[in-house]
Amino acid sequence: MLNRQEKTIMNSTHVVLIGASIGRNWDFSDLPQRLGRTDLSFEYIHGGSYFDKSEKLHELLWNAEKRPDIIIFKECAAYFPGDLDAYGRLLEGWVEECKNLDIVPIPTTVVPVTRLHPLKKFFIDIVKGRNPFKMGNPFKHFRNRSILEYNDALRRFAGQKGLPVLDLEAAVRYSETNRFLREDLATIDGLHLNGKAYRMLDDIVIPVLEEARSNQMP
Repeated sequence: MLNRQEKTIMNSTHVVLIGASIGRNWDFSDLPQRLGRTDLSFEYIHGGSYFDKSEKLHELLWNAEKRPDIIIFKECAAYFPGDLDAYGRLLEGWVEECKNLDIVPIPTTVVPVTRLHPLKKFFIDIVKGRNPFKMGNPFKHFRNRSILEYNDALRRFAGQKGLPVLDLEAAVRYSETNRFLREDLATIDGLHLNGKAYRMLDDIVIPVLEEARSNQMP
């Protein structure tokens, strides 16, 4: 990875995506090559299989030579429903830590699940010997409702802070009124994205990064 002096010489913006393991399927580090952007370098960091990415973020921030210009925070639908107040406080803290080091943070909306996901999860839990009623009625769409509530709060927060948002939800849902993940963009579990979806996400990254880079200018 380029250090800050090398990036300045090459006029390159280094972008880090901190996400869950599923983020690897995006092939994020190869995105500049797919889009023909030599002025950008991308890196993916596995932040752990849980919402809190603080440990990996601090490892990145404490190494002055490897600090990126932009950090994207990506969370997985599997962490929902959850403690949305705690999630919000974590995100707010990460944003402040990045801004204190002149790094542009980009909050990212969480990809919703498909309408059939609760049914699929019910049968998966049965097959794996798990209690499908552990979190209540599995057919009440608790997961998607929690995701959408988090996304709405994230957009409000970003608007208040003047931050760009990488809106994954808007890219893969049916519409503003039907906010489920499109079935043709999901893997068999109705929760994770397939290859077609990730190629679609390629197209929404650059406009957000251009907005983020403009935020870096004095």
